Parts: sequence; C-alpha cells; structure tokens
Amino acid sequence: MEAMLDIGVGILRLIPLILAFYIPALFGMATWSEGDRIRAILWFAIGFGAIVAVQILFSSVSAVQMAGVIALSLVQIAAALSLAALTVYKLAD
Repeated sequence: MEAMLDIGVGILRLIPLILAFYIPALFGMATWSEGDRIRAILWFAIGFGAIVAVQILFSSVSAVQMAGVIALSLVQIAAALSLAALTVYKLAD
C-alpha cells in the first residue's frame, strides 16, 4: 500500500512541469498543424529550452543531478507534447 502511495506522489510531482511544458507544446503543435514547421521548431526549442535551463539553474548542483533533471524533463516534454497533439488534432476538429 505504501508503494502505491509513493508512486502516486511521484506522478503528482511531475504534473506542474508537465503543465508548464504544455504551453510551448500547444503553441508549437498549433503552428505545426498550420504548416509553418520552422516557427513550430522555434517554439519547441525556445520554450522547452528556457524551462529546462531555469529548472537546472535552480535545482541542480552536480553533473549527475543535471542529467537526472534533463532525463525527467524529456519524459515531461513527451507527456506535454502528447497532450498538445491530442488537443490540436483530436479535440479541435
């Protein structure tokens, strides 16, 4: 039972940054669906890069911790991109 609570708490800790990553993901996906690929890639790179840079700046000390933050950020970015794709391509039609 305690393991299930730990898993739940771990998932809940990911949600705030997923929501932060959702904003540039949504703008990028909407721009991508309109056909402007270069602008969409800029949205992704600048939006995700800025959020990850601030997260690393405030939370990491060692190289191992920075690698962990980047790996966790990639998972959160993937979740945000999938939610944005669902919003743009499925729910907007």
